[in-house]
Amino acid sequence: MTVSELVTKAALRLTASGSDEPQPNAEWLLACILGVTRTWLLAHPDYTPTEKELALYEKYISRKANGEPLSHIVGYQPFDGLDIIVTPDVLTPRPETEELVELVSKLYDKKQPLTFLDMCTGSGCIACALAKRFPRAQVLAVDISEKALAVAAQNVKKFRLNEQVHLLQSDLWESVTGTFDLIISNPPYIPSQIVDTLTQEVLKEPRLALDGGQDGLDIVRPLCSVAADYLNPGGWLALELCKGQAEAVARGLNEIGWQTDVKKDIVGIARFVLAQKI
Repeated sequence: MTVSELVTKAALRLTASGSDEPQPNAEWLLACILGVTRTWLLAHPDYTPTEKELALYEKYISRKANGEPLSHIVGYQPFDGLDIIVTPDVLTPRPETEELVELVSKLYDKKQPLTFLDMCTGSGCIACALAKRFPRAQVLAVDISEKALAVAAQNVKKFRLNEQVHLLQSDLWESVTGTFDLIISNPPYIPSQIVDTLTQEVLKEPRLALDGGQDGLDIVRPLCSVAADYLNPGGWLALELCKGQAEAVARGLNEIGWQTDVKKDIVGIARFVLAQKI
């Protein structure tokens, strides 16, 4: 079968299974197998894959039709120019988190020696992206999950960041010492009652990385309550949150002496809080 015929058939199968974005997913999986871009596929509709490639594509499409995330199938997720290793033990990096990295990157001079703390690091995507952007920075990547830190360690090694990114297993601040120029976090923030209503793909990710308790803020509250004690003068706290949470968290921080700014994501949702202690 040609590329065009394969993608059409696969997209129909994914549509029938209720998969999100069936056409792009069918194209992306085939592009990964062939080692090309989706643009290349569109430009070469009559190309015929080998029998080995066809067999692998069938396997990938079957897994996708069963609700498995793309990142679990191919083993990585593009993030801020890096192909981040992903397994079922970590949250798949999202475009919104790339936006957070971009926002905080505007706050600092890339030539300065800086110290960053990535709380709830998961795959280590934020820590690795910041280390790449700030070659003189030292980054402490913290997570409660030993399995998540094992994945983060793979990414640190993959991108040769062992001299910059250091991993720590800790229940939030329990084992953290020192102070930092930035504390950044994409914590679990989805309210418990909403988690079970998410798509089958998202539910294959670790609940520990998703579930933020009754109102989604069980991790955010203790994270914010003592964050100032771990910041250098003029340091920033940067958070990614759920729709409807950012304004409330910003107000809470204002009440305890922070100066805050709420930023919207690319689709207009107030998702990010940037805060300085004053």
